Amino acid sequence: MKTIKTFERIAGFGDSFVWGDELLDPDLGPDHTAASTANTTYREQHCFLGLLGTHYAVPVENLSWPGSSLQSAIWNYCWWRDHTPNPDQYLVIVGLTSAYRASFYNPNHTVYDNDPPWHRYVHSTWVNHSQANFSQEWQDLVQLHTVLTSSEQSQRLNYLQSVYFWQGVQASHAGVIQFATMPAVSAVQADNLIWPDSCLRNRIQDPDLLCAHGHPNEKGHAMISKQLQHIIDHAII
Repeated sequence: MKTIKTFERIAGFGDSFVWGDELLDPDLGPDHTAASTANTTYREQHCFLGLLGTHYAVPVENLSWPGSSLQSAIWNYCWWRDHTPNPDQYLVIVGLTSAYRASFYNPNHTVYDNDPPWHRYVHSTWVNHSQANFSQEWQDLVQLHTVLTSSEQSQRLNYLQSVYFWQGVQASHAGVIQFATMPAVSAVQADNLIWPDSCLRNRIQDPDLLCAHGHPNEKGHAMISKQLQHIIDHAII
């Protein structure tokens, strides 16, 4: 693991594992979900990014998103970088999602009142989801893209490009830690890629650490936070 300078803030990028999907405030009623605005504070405080922020007593910015792709995580980073005055103060933590996902720039992306500004230009990966609100034209586009381009080779390229991108941004920050949230399509070594032979999903298989749909529960996020603390503490200069 590459050494880490002392940091004053944490920023996180990735998919639903990083976002804190399925973490739901028990005091909220059955009509709420993890995405409810009323649940935002609870979710952000109890996901492993929030727990790290509490442990190190630093602010946290969670720029991950459920269903995001490797590409959209980079898009979010680029937006964040353009709007962040002192990136060198940040420890950046990245959860690398499945390489088969693809996102698309959509200039007509529907904007909702609770959408964060860094998400408004990202077209959702899940265009064919039963609750998705995308035109048939966009659904057809994504289906054709998947049929015509998806392959082991393209997924491997997607993963390698992402790993090397996050390794490259290391020079601009106090530190960058990246790890796979789901099984990687290719073995690769990078000086800031932890658990290169494993992934977050495989590290929390105990049912006691999982929510109903397979994301970490509060106990699971606490365990992940402890593992990351150990790595961070041993890498700080």
